[in-house]
Amino acid sequence: MRYAVLAAVLLCAAPAAAQRSVDVQRFRPTLDYEGFLGMQGSAVPGPWRWNVGLWSHYAKGPLTAGGDDVISHRLAANLLAQVGIGGRFALALDVPMVLYQVADATPLRDGLGPIAAQAMGDPRVVARLRVFGETFEVPRERTDGPGIALLGAVTIPAGTEDAFSGEGATTLELRAIGDFHIFGAGAGLSLGWRHRFENRPLGTDDAGNPVEFRDELLFGVGAKVPLPWVPDLVVFAEVRGALDARDPFGGGPRSAIGGDIGFGIRRHGLSIRTGVGTDFTGGVGTAAVRAFVGFDWAPRMADIDQDSIPDDIDECKHLPEDFDGFEDDDGCLDPDNDMDFIPDTDDRCPDEPALEGYDQDEDGCTDPSAPSAAEAAAPPPADVAPPEPEIGEPATVEDSPTGPAEPHPPSSDEETSTAAEAVAAPTETPDASEDQ
Repeated sequence: MRYAVLAAVLLCAAPAAAQRSVDVQRFRPTLDYEGFLGMQGSAVPGPWRWNVGLWSHYAKGPLTAGGDDVISHRLAANLLAQVGIGGRFALALDVPMVLYQVADATPLRDGLGPIAAQAMGDPRVVARLRVFGETFEVPRERTDGPGIALLGAVTIPAGTEDAFSGEGATTLELRAIGDFHIFGAGAGLSLGWRHRFENRPLGTDDAGNPVEFRDELLFGVGAKVPLPWVPDLVVFAEVRGALDARDPFGGGPRSAIGGDIGFGIRRHGLSIRTGVGTDFTGGVGTAAVRAFVGFDWAPRMADIDQDSIPDDIDECKHLPEDFDGFEDDDGCLDPDNDMDFIPDTDDRCPDEPALEGYDQDEDGCTDPSAPSAAEAAAPPPADVAPPEPEIGEPATVEDSPTGPAEPHPPSSDEETSTAAEAVAAPTETPDASEDQ
C-alpha cells in the first residue's frame, strides 16, 4: 500500500509554504566508482586526485495525495565532484536538480499555485575519512581488502523550497561504512543518521495523523560481482532504507525501503553505471519504478597490479614489478635475476651466477677456492709433441705420452711396393718331421 498525503488537512498541519519544503528525492548516487549504486564505499581517491560525475535518474509516482498523483513523473540529476586529500581523506560536492517533473498541485489545495517543472535541490558537502584499510597514497586502479570509513554530509539550504526539492533548512548526515573487496568483487554495509535541525511538516496521513519529516535512521547493504566472460563488466545489487528515528518499525509515510540492481563498466578512467529499482514500502518519496544512469570521470593511470607501470606497457599486468634494479621497466616480477635457480631472497649475489661446480654452500656466490675468472676462461693447453729420439736409438712407448704411435700410410711408390712384396712372400713353416 502506498501512503497518501491528504490534501484536505494540509493547511491545518503547517503554513502553506512549509508544506512543499520537503525533499522527496530518495535516490542519491555514490561519489565514485569505488562505491556501489546509491551506497558509498570506503575507498578515497588519494592525494589531490579527483573525479567528477553526472547522474540522471527517473522516479514514477514519488508523491501522492488522497490517492491522486501530486508528482507522477520526475527526471532528476546530480552533479558530483570529489578530491582526495592525503591517502585517507576526501571532500566532495553533490548538486541535485530536478530536470523535469510532471506535477499537479490540485490535490494539495494549498493555494500556492502550480508546482514548478524544474527546480534545484539543496547542495551537499560531503567529507569522508578512511579509518581502516590500505592507504591510497599510491594510485590504485582496484581496491582490495577490508575498509572502514566515516562519512559526514551537510546540506546547504539553497534549493527551490516550493517544488518538493529543497528543504529550506540545514540537515546533517553521519554514516559509518564498512566494505570488503577482492578481485573486483565486493560487499558493503552502511549505517547512519540524518538530523534535521527543523522538522518539515507535510500534512497528515490517511488516518489523520500529522506527517512530519524529522530525524531518520539510514542503512544500506550492497554487493558487486564481476562477470568473467565480459571484461571489466560488474553487476551491482543493493538495498537501502530511511526510517523514522523515533518510530523505526512503525512503517507509514516516513518509511522508505527499496532496492536496485544494475551494471557498471570502467575503461581508462571513464565509468558507466546503469540500473533499475523499486521501493518496497509506500512512504513519501518512494517510487513504483526507478531507473538511472551515471557517468564518472576519474583521470587515473590504468595499473591493475599497482606497480606504477601503466597497463599499456606492463608485460605482466596482474603481477607487480619487484623494483630490485634488474629489468624494472617491463612490469614483471624477477624472482631470480641471474637464473642460477637460487631465489634472489636467498642469493647473496643475485645479479651474478656462481661458477658451475663452485657453490658448495649454495649461497649464490662463487666459492673462494674456485679458479679466477681469467683461468676459467682460458682455453686448455695444446698437446705437446714428444721429443725426437737420438740417432741410432729406437723410439719407445715411454717417449710418447699418448702411447704407441699409429702407423702412417706410405709416402712413396717405393714404400708401397716394398709393402706389397712383404705381403706376397710365402711364410716359411718349420718341418714337423724335423722336430720329431
